[in-house]
Amino acid sequence: MVAIITPYYNTGVIFFETVQSVLQQSLQQWEWIIVNDGSDDPQALGVLAALRDGDERIRVLDRPHAGLVAARNAGAAASSAPLLFFLDSDDLIACTCLEKLAWSLEAHPQSMFAGSWAITFGREQIAWRRGFDTRHAFLYENMKATPAALIRRSAYEQVGGFATIPWPGLEDYDLWLRSAAQGYWGHDVREYLLYVRRKPAEAYTSYAWAFDSDPQEFTRLRRAMRARYPELYRDGLPRGQSRDDGLTPYAHIVADLPFTNALVRPPAQRHVLLLLPWIRVGGADRFALDLVAGLIAGGDRVTVCLLRSDEPSTWLAELERLTTDVFHLATFLNLADYPRFLHYLIQSRSITSVLISNSILAYHVLPYLRAHCPEVAYVDFLHIEEQQWRAGGFPRLAVDYDQLIDLHIASSQHLRQWMISEGADPHRIDVCTTNIDTQQWAPDPELRRRVRAELGVAEDLPVLLFVGRLVAQKRPRLALEIMAELRRRGLRFIGLFAGDGEELFLMRCSASLRGLGADVRLLGAVSHQRVRELLAAADMLLLPSDHEGIALNLFEALAMAVVPVGADVGGQAELVSPDCGVLIARSPNERREYVDALERLIRDPIRRREMGLAGRARVVEQFTIEQMLVRMRALLDDAAQRARLASGASVTRAVGLTTAKLAVEHQMLEDRLRTALPFRQLIRLRRTPMWRWLVRLKALRSYVERGDRAVYVARRKIMQRARQWRSFRRA
Repeated sequence: MVAIITPYYNTGVIFFETVQSVLQQSLQQWEWIIVNDGSDDPQALGVLAALRDGDERIRVLDRPHAGLVAARNAGAAASSAPLLFFLDSDDLIACTCLEKLAWSLEAHPQSMFAGSWAITFGREQIAWRRGFDTRHAFLYENMKATPAALIRRSAYEQVGGFATIPWPGLEDYDLWLRSAAQGYWGHDVREYLLYVRRKPAEAYTSYAWAFDSDPQEFTRLRRAMRARYPELYRDGLPRGQSRDDGLTPYAHIVADLPFTNALVRPPAQRHVLLLLPWIRVGGADRFALDLVAGLIAGGDRVTVCLLRSDEPSTWLAELERLTTDVFHLATFLNLADYPRFLHYLIQSRSITSVLISNSILAYHVLPYLRAHCPEVAYVDFLHIEEQQWRAGGFPRLAVDYDQLIDLHIASSQHLRQWMISEGADPHRIDVCTTNIDTQQWAPDPELRRRVRAELGVAEDLPVLLFVGRLVAQKRPRLALEIMAELRRRGLRFIGLFAGDGEELFLMRCSASLRGLGADVRLLGAVSHQRVRELLAAADMLLLPSDHEGIALNLFEALAMAVVPVGADVGGQAELVSPDCGVLIARSPNERREYVDALERLIRDPIRRREMGLAGRARVVEQFTIEQMLVRMRALLDDAAQRARLASGASVTRAVGLTTAKLAVEHQMLEDRLRTALPFRQLIRLRRTPMWRWLVRLKALRSYVERGDRAVYVARRKIMQRARQWRSFRRA
């Protein structure tokens, strides 16, 4: 499928790092042409000798020394694959680089080449987020930091390959502009898939970088390129494949796979495909990370696909440390290509189980996957029902697709009973709680003293902690009201809010107006490690949520011997018993009940300590992460057995394709609606007196916090201009 072309001139032992990055590629359908460009160093020749009789896909082509241009062109001529990838002998590529680039070219048929973002290492450490998509600047500077790009052979041969120019090292820049002059252009996969080594300047013996010694050389280069390609500077670069292609209504879905890539898997080994919307801060995503880590530690393989494009995946780096087989589909595919790419992954990896968690699109493409891969076990994990969203949220989707799923796994008995009451088959619903690592989350007196000293909190002063996103579901404003009432009753304590969200600004305003600045601190977004440190310093956890499954914060608090005081919603009573915490039922008097419960705990430190120890003992006995992993493996085995017995409904390929089209169309509409709604809400909000109050309050806050009168005056001028514009618009 791909021909990797690598010029080699006295590179030496660091070439083994490049070899390792190629051999570890998730796409194994490649040939590698290593062009030995007249190397004369014995050690460098010894490195090549180790590769000549190894993998049959690797060929070493010996030539007299003629430079990079001749070596690259010779390697391309000696190869036969339809796609060419030019990799320098000291650079590295991510494990999924070739696979993502090949699929991205397949998904963008008008693009002639595909690149990716790059990270330089060695002499310089730069995260380079530019490339072919940086069209506005490409005519004035080489936005592609490396020649490593996947090029269609037809386009490469049409433009004549690399050419010698008076500026050694910029032959790839000339190739891109020459391609553009003939109407060819490419796009970027917006991930860091390339790692470019920056060696000291004296290490580059094959050519001298003229721009270091003569800054005017850049000016001469631009003039030469303008003279060579005047039409580009007159008309601009060709547009090639638009980033919006494939998002038009009624997109055509191709079912055929472009190539095969059957990877070897031992027959007894489990390989799980985990379908998530994203991987970001939250209890469900923390469970996903723990599950991936536990399965891999137990000898299983895990591939992860992220299906949502509109939200940042803040824990993506942590996920990629656990498994390199991670695919954020929006970075390299069009939405219409998602169904067949999932089909491809199942076939390529010999997937045994597909596990769905919190993804609408995954449920909607389930008939398509069932039609093409009926032998796989299909499982979903469900955290929480949400009556106010889609008549039940993801559990509602699970019930709707009940006949296509081999096994539902619920996080609580409460959720299992809800699904049964909504019509799901009780024989195909089991329970597995999310649990916690009790070794990592354990009381630490030394850490407690250090964090309290850092926060300036006395050892005998109770600390009340709220951890979670500051959104309506978690009801942080109710938590603030509870703390204000505790203060009015004369109780001494410190309140901490750890989390970020849409209500953070209003929370800060409310705390200031209530005079809670000394007793209540809003810390904003904190890392997961910082949450552990704050729990070590805390005595009580406050979580008055509107709805939950079983909040992960409760597991963490109990493991850290912190007493939770939370809402009696979802399955939380299955975790928090009366001897280790307090749960308050939803009622008109719940605020007073929260205040009374917290007052009793604040006034009775001995009772607090007893409940904390009881909570720790309960989690260690019944809710460890090891127990969760044992349970999950047993349930995945059960689902595989059910799949072998064909318990799920069969789906024809015609029906699967039709439902995939509807799934893609539905997701397109959802994405557009999600993009349009905030703007419409903003327009409605600007018509209200509340908007003007918020604008003034933000200006005042900036003035008070920064002490910068210029900022305050500038904001006043902006507001004055806005009023003038509204008057003009009305006129």
